[in-house]
Amino acid sequence: MNWRDKLSRFMYGRYGQDQFSRFLLLVGLVILVISMFVRIPGLSLLVLLLLGYVYFRMLSRNVTARYAENQKYLELKARFLGLFGKNGHRAQRQGDNMIFRCPKCSQKIRIPCGKGMVEITCPKCRTKFRKRT
Repeated sequence: MNWRDKLSRFMYGRYGQDQFSRFLLLVGLVILVISMFVRIPGLSLLVLLLLGYVYFRMLSRNVTARYAENQKYLELKARFLGLFGKNGHRAQRQGDNMIFRCPKCSQKIRIPCGKGMVEITCPKCRTKFRKRT
């Protein structure tokens, strides 16, 4: 049995890496670089604790708890990015169609492109709204 098989067997059933782990690693590296220039007591300990938590998350077998933590992080990230206008309220383009969301029930509605200003009626809640295609 080679080392790849052993590593694969060891990691079986463990959570692995996700977006939250990558974010924590990046924060740890930034703090590590800062600690090289600014001598603040306890900063290196903070980096070690962050890295320890990242490895704990990656090697954890409690997948549901780690998944819930990642979802909470993604929700907070989306809320934070929404403050800067990057929350995706613009229409998405899919081939020859535009996809809009109903302002009331968030139902996705597909409308053909190039029709100008159209009045859209949501098929789910019957709310009417106007958008440019």
